[in-house]
Amino acid sequence: MGIYDRDYIQDQPGGFGALFAGGSAVKTLILINVAVFLLGWIGGPPMQAFYQDFLAARSDAIFRQFQIWQLVTYAFVHFELFHILWNMLFLWFVGRELEGIYGPREFLRMYLTAAVVAGLCWAVLDQAKGGGQVPMLGASGAVAAALFIYVLYYPHREILLFFILPVPMWLFAIIFFGRDLLGLLQSFQGLDTRPVAFAAHLSGAGYGLLYKTYDLRWSRLLAGWGRGRRPRLRVFSPEPRPRRPSRTGAAAPARSEAGARPTPSGIFPDEHLDARLDEILAKIAREGRSGLTEEENRILQEASERARNRRGGRLR
Repeated sequence: MGIYDRDYIQDQPGGFGALFAGGSAVKTLILINVAVFLLGWIGGPPMQAFYQDFLAARSDAIFRQFQIWQLVTYAFVHFELFHILWNMLFLWFVGRELEGIYGPREFLRMYLTAAVVAGLCWAVLDQAKGGGQVPMLGASGAVAAALFIYVLYYPHREILLFFILPVPMWLFAIIFFGRDLLGLLQSFQGLDTRPVAFAAHLSGAGYGLLYKTYDLRWSRLLAGWGRGRRPRLRVFSPEPRPRRPSRTGAAAPARSEAGARPTPSGIFPDEHLDARLDEILAKIAREGRSGLTEEENRILQEASERARNRRGGRLR
């Protein structure tokens, strides 16, 4: 992850990005989901019918009526209390950690992309089975992507299964997604008729696997588009100033390079700082700031000073 991709180095965004500047994408997503749920509950059957006809995903509407917005909007619609409760609980549990690693904007991009991928894969399989009229809704596909990325980062962290039995995250993922795989296979055989979008869960998890394994961050994939506006960090030495003679007429002694304190910009080359900063931020997410070594704290200070220099226009 490039140092310019991190939120504390980015310039203040405008427009849509300003909604999440300095805030939490996870909290915003939860608030939107809850607001949509409450509006549907208050609006009663007419509002829920609107949700089902225009916001929930229907494969016929997506492919034949080109209502492609449903590939995003379905992920914000829930009709049942426990459905939204579990989805938002898992989003809060894993999303805060991932947002600390990727930043709110990159996490939001990942989440929305996962929703689109999960919805599209479900719609394709729904058409293959001859469906098209039964709507699909809920944030489960996008949350499954975030959950799988979290498992890849922290496979040995424990979670209380059924709020009772502590199990490591890797085992929880096997149980959770293994159940979905079994349900998907049974649904193709007509043995499982539960109204669960198994394909959306599995495709969301699959996207999470690819995202983490192949580093599919949008900030990296779109880096080429923003090169024109991102300054490169360069370590340079200012022109030497002529020495003023001392009062006795002798030249002032020059400071030796060994005794001079290096400027922050000269401690680490950009590519080394970039790689080390990724490792340090992941370590902070796992162990907290207190677990950092003196060298790691110095690297954080280096990145912070470069960010301040960039904002102040001192680096050209």
